Amino acid sequence: MDQLMLQAEKAKDQPQEVTCSVDYVNQKFHRESSSDEEPCLVAKAEDLELGLERVSSQQANKDLSHSLFEFGHNFEDVENWLSFEQPTKTSLTQVLRYMIENHLKTNVQINIDKVNFNCHSVVLQVYSKFFSELEPMPLVITLPMEKVSQKTFLVIYKWMLSDEPKLERKDIIPVFVAASYLRIEALLQQCWQYFENPKCFNEDTACLLYVEARGDAALDIVRNLMLTRICKFMLIFVASRDFLDVPVTHLSFLLSSDDICVNTEIEILFIITRWLGHDWKGRQSHALNLISCIRFHLMPLWYLLCVRRTEEHKLLQKLLNHPSVAAKINQAISQHTSTMYEEQLAGQKMDHMNILKSAQPRKWLLDNECPYFHHISCPCTNSIEFKQFEFYLSILQKKPHNYWQQIEYLDVNNPKMCDCMNDTPPKA
Repeated sequence: MDQLMLQAEKAKDQPQEVTCSVDYVNQKFHRESSSDEEPCLVAKAEDLELGLERVSSQQANKDLSHSLFEFGHNFEDVENWLSFEQPTKTSLTQVLRYMIENHLKTNVQINIDKVNFNCHSVVLQVYSKFFSELEPMPLVITLPMEKVSQKTFLVIYKWMLSDEPKLERKDIIPVFVAASYLRIEALLQQCWQYFENPKCFNEDTACLLYVEARGDAALDIVRNLMLTRICKFMLIFVASRDFLDVPVTHLSFLLSSDDICVNTEIEILFIITRWLGHDWKGRQSHALNLISCIRFHLMPLWYLLCVRRTEEHKLLQKLLNHPSVAAKINQAISQHTSTMYEEQLAGQKMDHMNILKSAQPRKWLLDNECPYFHHISCPCTNSIEFKQFEFYLSILQKKPHNYWQQIEYLDVNNPKMCDCMNDTPPKA
């Protein structure tokens, strides 16, 4: 033992090749083999074969019979072996597809509200980061019903199995929510192809999607995009009950847009009044911020001069008499009168339509159903009231769903004149 330890100490400083300890045994002569024979240390496969040949040669001296292999016959050498016709085999792709599509040998269950879907984990992991990051993969996975409904999961799993998947319009919102939760990038991209296409979502369809998409934070970015598509459909939307639930940030965005279509800037004031009046106690803190969206300089001068005396709606009266709102009205009146005075000094005829062509114009409508339509210079604009606006909204509610498409735009270069233009202007 001491000698072995001494040899081990000497070998520490010398690099050694990793080997295997091998006993060569011939089954036929195993009983006659010496028990004193030491095992061989083999480092390479070639050394292993040399050892086998050595053992075979040793045993050949003890046996006069030889195998065909020892005679030199090579069992692996058959002429033209690979040229022979081979039996056909179903491709692995076809077999796997058949098994997956027929739900054979499924290895995971997706539980959604007491319903189990038998699935192949590899299919889920290929498309979904949610599933691919599960380590280890459970046998049963429970998904929240509010994020992934049973019907939606069925649609998504079929999407995964399809080579050319299509999404139906009725499924796009729940599918987008579920794909966001499950982090299915390819499916989210397909949804965005629809969202970003104005041919799919614009005006009324964009508004419908906006309403449908409320209630989930994952859809906020979609709702923001749809807001930019609501232009000519704006007043139809205002006439609906859904408008009353619009968040203040979204309402502010709409009212600040140059693209929304109205008959007169006065309607912006009325729209704010309608929204605030739905929950005045909860929304009164937003009043001044919303009032800042109004472009008072685009309102008719006669209306600005008279509205604080003639308007009977109590909430609107409260807004109009607020000091900051009154200051905006007075500033707009001053802007109008200054322009009129400058044009008179220059010997020019006052063109009130220049007001609608000024900075930050809206897109102006010419709806024949609007009961308070007047030319902007018409003195009768002083009689426009909130109750007329409410009546107009009731008219819009009864119109065909495509009525908004029939409304014409106002040509500011050749505006329509109202019948009362020849009347004597009332006293302001």
